[in-house]
Amino acid sequence: MTRLLIVIVTLLSFKVSPQSKIDSLEQVLQIEKIDSNKVNILLELVDEYRYKDPKKAERNVISALKVSAQMEEEKFEVLALVSRAELLTDRSSYDSAFTFFQNALSIAENINFDDGKSTALIGLGNAHTRKGNLNKGEEYLQLNIDFAKEIRDFEGVASSYNNLGNVFNERGEYKKAMEAYTEASKVNTQIGNEKNAGINMANIGLIHQKLANYNEAIFYFTKSDSLFRKFDFLPGQAFLMKNMGIVLRNQGKPEEALLRYQKALESYNKMGSKREISQVYQNIGNIYSDEKQSGEAVENYRRSLFIAEEIGDSINMAMASQALGQEYFYFTKLDSSEIFSSKAVRIAQNIGADLTEMDGYKTLSQVYYTKGNLRKAFDFRILYENRKDSLYTLEKRDLAEEIEAKYQNEQKTKEIALLASEKKLQTLQLGKRKNERNAIIAFALLILLLAVLLYNQYRIKQKSNKELQELNILKSNFFANISHEFRTPLTLIQGPIEHLEQNPEDKLDKEDIKMIRRNTNKVLGLVNQLLDLSRIDEGKLHLRATEGDVFKCLRTAAGSFNSYAAQRNMDYRVEVPDESLWASFDRDKLEKVFYNLISNAFKFCEDGEQVAVQVSFVEDELVIQVSDSGRGISEDKLPYIFDRFYQVDSSSTRDQEGSGIGLSLSKDLVKLMDGTITVSSEEGMGTYFTVQIPIERIKVPESKMDLLQPKVLGKRVQPKPFELTKEDVRKLPRLLVIEDNEDMRQFIKNQLLEKYRVMLAKNGKEGLKTAVSHMPDLIITDLMMPRMDGMELCEKLKTNLSTSHIPIIMLTARAGEENKIQGLETGADEYITKPFSAKELSARVKNLIVQRQRLRQHYMDNRHAVDPKKITTTSLDKKFLEQVLNLLEEKYSDFNFNVPQMQSELAISKTQLNRKLKALTGESPRDLLRNFRLKRAAQLLGQKADTVTQIAYQVGFSNLSYFAKCFKERYGVSPSSY
Repeated sequence: MTRLLIVIVTLLSFKVSPQSKIDSLEQVLQIEKIDSNKVNILLELVDEYRYKDPKKAERNVISALKVSAQMEEEKFEVLALVSRAELLTDRSSYDSAFTFFQNALSIAENINFDDGKSTALIGLGNAHTRKGNLNKGEEYLQLNIDFAKEIRDFEGVASSYNNLGNVFNERGEYKKAMEAYTEASKVNTQIGNEKNAGINMANIGLIHQKLANYNEAIFYFTKSDSLFRKFDFLPGQAFLMKNMGIVLRNQGKPEEALLRYQKALESYNKMGSKREISQVYQNIGNIYSDEKQSGEAVENYRRSLFIAEEIGDSINMAMASQALGQEYFYFTKLDSSEIFSSKAVRIAQNIGADLTEMDGYKTLSQVYYTKGNLRKAFDFRILYENRKDSLYTLEKRDLAEEIEAKYQNEQKTKEIALLASEKKLQTLQLGKRKNERNAIIAFALLILLLAVLLYNQYRIKQKSNKELQELNILKSNFFANISHEFRTPLTLIQGPIEHLEQNPEDKLDKEDIKMIRRNTNKVLGLVNQLLDLSRIDEGKLHLRATEGDVFKCLRTAAGSFNSYAAQRNMDYRVEVPDESLWASFDRDKLEKVFYNLISNAFKFCEDGEQVAVQVSFVEDELVIQVSDSGRGISEDKLPYIFDRFYQVDSSSTRDQEGSGIGLSLSKDLVKLMDGTITVSSEEGMGTYFTVQIPIERIKVPESKMDLLQPKVLGKRVQPKPFELTKEDVRKLPRLLVIEDNEDMRQFIKNQLLEKYRVMLAKNGKEGLKTAVSHMPDLIITDLMMPRMDGMELCEKLKTNLSTSHIPIIMLTARAGEENKIQGLETGADEYITKPFSAKELSARVKNLIVQRQRLRQHYMDNRHAVDPKKITTTSLDKKFLEQVLNLLEEKYSDFNFNVPQMQSELAISKTQLNRKLKALTGESPRDLLRNFRLKRAAQLLGQKADTVTQIAYQVGFSNLSYFAKCFKERYGVSPSSY
């Protein structure tokens, strides 16, 4: 799965004209420079060519093996080895396949590469099964089922069950085979792997075909064929051709069966699948045997045997030998029949193919009977009967269970009759106690009624307490969220004003003024909403109706979202009648409801999705319908969305801001206008709001007629053209700002852009990815963000060796002491509460970057000894640097110790090692090692411990002139002068 995702990303990053996937992969391969991506593309090409052009598949897998062998990450070598082994299995080169699978398994276990280990185990099980070693195949597959379940590799579980079904099928254990195929199909269906589910259904059809359930077999073959055609899966289509041929043969249609076999043979020859070719020749031989054409039958059986012996396929060797033995018996070549049937029995005994062994005993019994050797004929007949009995024990057991069930039913019938007679006797006895029982029941009912009343009182009290607790929690969450809603816009208003206060000669540019206006309106809107709620609760909010055009009002309100829709590339559709609707209505309250519904629709949609608004007037009723194609609302949360303070997503990682009062206020306003508001939603499909408000149309005054020319709104807003941003190439420290509020993000960037290179991310998940790939010098992150909040982001960064050294400043609207402590405990270096001063933020950023630079300089200046505690800020960095210095201390005198050996000892990639050491010490791994040796040399020279030459050798320099040159560059004097 990981390999496939990397290839898809690579393809998407490369612009190609519409053409086949193979051509696209070949083009990407030509320009790809990164070895890991090359291996992934080569292996994807192997999968594409595997059945279409086996030779090209072979060339690509060999190239993948060469590239992966040069890389440091052994998991790519595992993937290439497994792919090579699978091709060898297809060509029936089983011994070579075993070697490659075992190598892949060994490496995967050494590096704890679970996916590679699972794939290798499945491959070994499949290869052993195909060669005929059924017990060994079952052992590997059962081992992988346990392992795949442990690591939750559902695809591996399904594949193992399918291959285990093949083992049971070859043994003739059809019930076990059916169970295994069914389990594989169930898992593949759950994980959405349609192609593999089709393979499982085809195998289930095969079992039905062997049990002569031909209608069921055709049903499963037809279902799987539709899936194979969908994915253009040639092996599956060939498999169905072969087995449909078997069904047609058994239905007495030899010519149609022979046609299917020939098509299957063409496909298998194209794929180079010799094992399957051997099987098809056996099936063709069966057709000619049925038609009494023994010469043709023997010829095809011999072809099957020859191919099976060539590839060492024990199963097909046994089956073809038995078919020859049976055919030779038919035209009384008894010696040849005895030879081939004996051979079949011998091979079948070795591999546990019980059905073939049973058929061989039967033929040998017939041969010896015809020869007149009744003793041997009887012995083989006994062996045949015994084997047949053992194979059909399961059916006998099922029959015994059926007999047992009938017996149990008869016993129950007798017990019921006995109980009926006893009941008559008990009825007579109970009649005498009737009065006594009634008295007891009446007393018990009285006590029970009293208990119910007491319990009901207790339950009402508990329910009230619970509701009060829930209300308190809702209020607490509301005040926490509303403070965040106020603090963010207040920061954006305060920032430009502080700048103007500190720099009176400057003027605010147009964008800053727009930002202040936007955020002022946002704060004002929140305050108005709170005031409206308060007035509704007090019963002081009343309708203030004025005459006007309702449709025009709504058209204008809907049009205010046009630019926002264009900015987010949304499909925004507005349908308001072109005519006028003159009526008396409260414009302010209607607009508030309308704005709330549309803004909510945009809020819970991803960029590029659809929002639709439809307005109509039907039977003196204004109908407003607002729908979106967003994430929808789950069924359990739908009844509460109009409750005050309720939020569908109240976590700190929620995708959108909100206070939980908008929909509650809308419902109250609609109710005030004697209307109704309803909602329907399906998770993943979107949400649909409907508002119905009674309005009485009135005659339009003549003086107002010229104002009623409607402006038609376009049904779809055209998106803005894409603009390519210019990369910042200044030699300045690089900052990463992670903030979900667009205005805040741009505000922080503008404050810092003059002195730093600034990257942006709009949520925690995107920020983590950017931090790992670009390694900024400092990160500024908000606390409450979608997909991943600041706490989780900080924890992941500080526990990752690649990013643990990066200073982090956390911004938050939560001003509580416990929030600050929690943030600092997670690893944040600074914690700033909104609203904050831009000057304070700049100062904090500067201090952290200077501190980081001083730590690096401390290392550079210290000539003899370095204390990791003094140049690191986290325990993870300290431990890493201690490990590096201990390694240098141990190996610096070794001539052969260099950067590759350092990488190997530290078990870290070249890129990661270089980034980490540059961040902590300011030096590359090569410079660090060289300077460490020079420091040791300076110590020894200062102590006059030995000659310059001997000291140079002692510290790991093999070239004296190079040692002298490096020493002079670092200390300004030659070693002898020092």
